[in-house]
Amino acid sequence: MPSDHRDWNALAWTYLQSGQSELALEAARRAHEGNRNNLGYLNTLRVAYGEIGELERAEAAFRKVLKRKPGSLDAVLNLAKALEKQERLPEALKLYERALAMEPAYPKLATNLARLYRECGGNAARALALLERSARHIAGEDLALALASCDLELAGVDAAASRLSRALADHPDWVLARKALAHMLLAAGRWREGWQEYRWRGARHGAPMLNAPLPARLDGERILLRGEQGLGDVLFFLRFAPLLRARGGVVALACETKLHSILRQGGGLQAVRALPPQDAGFLVGDLPALLECSETPPAWPLSVADDERRGARARLGALGPAPYLAVTWRAGTDAVRAREFGEDRMSLMKAVPAAELGNAVRGWRGTAILLQRGARNGELAQFAEAFGALAHDLSFLGNDLAALLAVLAELDEYATVSNTNVHLLAGLGRSARVLVPYP
Repeated sequence: MPSDHRDWNALAWTYLQSGQSELALEAARRAHEGNRNNLGYLNTLRVAYGEIGELERAEAAFRKVLKRKPGSLDAVLNLAKALEKQERLPEALKLYERALAMEPAYPKLATNLARLYRECGGNAARALALLERSARHIAGEDLALALASCDLELAGVDAAASRLSRALADHPDWVLARKALAHMLLAAGRWREGWQEYRWRGARHGAPMLNAPLPARLDGERILLRGEQGLGDVLFFLRFAPLLRARGGVVALACETKLHSILRQGGGLQAVRALPPQDAGFLVGDLPALLECSETPPAWPLSVADDERRGARARLGALGPAPYLAVTWRAGTDAVRAREFGEDRMSLMKAVPAAELGNAVRGWRGTAILLQRGARNGELAQFAEAFGALAHDLSFLGNDLAALLAVLAELDEYATVSNTNVHLLAGLGRSARVLVPYP
């Protein structure tokens, strides 16, 4: 056990950097109790608060440090991060500008500020000018990604993809740049190129990276697909599985148990409960590349039994009259509130403010259904206030995909960011109004 406050503070940072936030908070508290006048320990404590999501407490503490030591770069940066995680972007932007004036060479500071210029102010030209001025202080891959983001807005997808392609020709090991290039190529409809780059995505769960395309005939061969990323990703990529069957393959899918209830209809797919060895099969997201697809097939078909539909109609009828509108305002990893330390999830988040969505659908002549899982404190009330009427929370149905699928089949309208439910609707042959956040 640490013998004094200095050791507790060092231990707190060890825990922070390994992603053990709760242990870090306890160690930081002990260091602070050992010397309450040490502003460094107070900073460590508030970083730990931020890592476990107590952002208001973190903000208050960083403001306290700045009041006592206005020139503390760490306090300015940490306060900016706390405000950004609370989505108070204009306030965070001003603090990042202040920090950049204090230390232009601070790692990732210019790229963070450039991102906020684009996302908060809609000013990609200003972001580009900042990046060009600060280029000597920015790591190569970070700079290429940031410049490509500006290209995307100022000159279009092709210009951004071209910049990343040139960078990767010199640095083929830049995985994040490859992932960004894949998304840009796919956004431009350059499917075959995009899917080949997509094979380089971050978390590969130990599966081998297969370079050779699958043979034209797979007669009788058992093909094991490994589920990856989120449920929506698995559902999306299952649309390519019938192409394996068309070549004569027998297809099995190792996936989360939650999916089994809606895949039970079969359609030539065997759902596997036990996870296979890491060297068995291949990732479902590699299918379009290994099949050399140049187009996107229809969604994997899903269906709802008549009795399940009747149950869903009764559930909705008990809440209010038709027409039924469902909404969701956030999906993916909540990257804004994700830990700064520990595992880098490299995940996608899509979000719009709950109040803005409520205001947009205000006046709906029917019943509103909330399908937002993991809503932050106050968000449900914010939506309801802006909507101007009662909204019914059915987010718990996310734990029962069969029941959720039945409700989705009975909705009249769904306004949402892209999420698993969009893929469920696609499997039912239905559509939604998919909100596209910035940019």
